Amino acid sequence: MIKKCLLILTVMFASSAYAQTAPNILGTWEVVSAVSSAGGTEDKQSRSVLSNKKDAAILKFTISTQDGAAFQGETTWKDGLKNLVSGVFHRDGKTLTFSSDVGVGTGYVANDEMEFCSASVLTTKNRASCTQLKKVK
Repeated sequence: MIKKCLLILTVMFASSAYAQTAPNILGTWEVVSAVSSAGGTEDKQSRSVLSNKKDAAILKFTISTQDGAAFQGETTWKDGLKNLVSGVFHRDGKTLTFSSDVGVGTGYVANDEMEFCSASVLTTKNRASCTQLKKVK
């Protein structure tokens, strides 16, 4: 019985610690700079594309829902493509991990700036990118 109570208290404390340390990131974040690398796969060859252009990765990241350290939103790409994103903050309240329709990644938030780095999980192309974003709304 004591072990169960301690376990429940630990889970409650951990949940509240996450909720207290995560910043409010609701709103729209727009690209400041980006770097990306893309190419084919062993089965689906394509030319490599390396870029340091501002529109090399996502153009906008809109966070529509947040509950403590958990959040959901949508990325918008240069070609208008949108991908749903689900993510969580780490205990430090700055580092995040996320999953999208086409990839996974990590990031970092400090004040109104965010770094959003992702890698594809597709079998048709390999892609990695890091985007620096600034909160606009």
